Amino acid sequence: MLSKGLRSALIIIVLSFIAGVIGILLGHEYIMPNAGKTVGLHDKIHNELVLNHAQNEKLHRLESEFESQRSEIQSRMKQANAHLSAAMQSTHQMSPEVVAAKNEYIRTLDELQTLTIAHIFSMRGLLDKEQAKEFDRIVQESFRDIAK
Repeated sequence: MLSKGLRSALIIIVLSFIAGVIGILLGHEYIMPNAGKTVGLHDKIHNELVLNHAQNEKLHRLESEFESQRSEIQSRMKQANAHLSAAMQSTHQMSPEVVAAKNEYIRTLDELQTLTIAHIFSMRGLLDKEQAKEFDRIVQESFRDIAK
């Protein structure tokens, strides 16, 4: 049988863990619900723009490179998220460890956003003037949709 003090400590640990997980889930749901999500541009570009064969080939290469880099960054985001969760569980306060883990996650998230924006400009660079106008409309529409 567990002593009253040990039982209380275990309850506090379990409740703290649950609170940390809930905090992370709420953060992903309400604070940064679109973190790491793509804008859906690739499908729209393929469906709404008429690209020639050379443009299609170059676009597929760009998409392949982007996907590889994005996958690697998302893996690091998961690790950073795990570090944040562990820091929250070990200190149960806004400690330097929690702040450092949060900053690690935010840096990785920023890296993903920077990669995505650079990829958008790389795709635009493949287009002629008329296609670029349509591309700009698609990008604007996609970002507006993601902000909803």
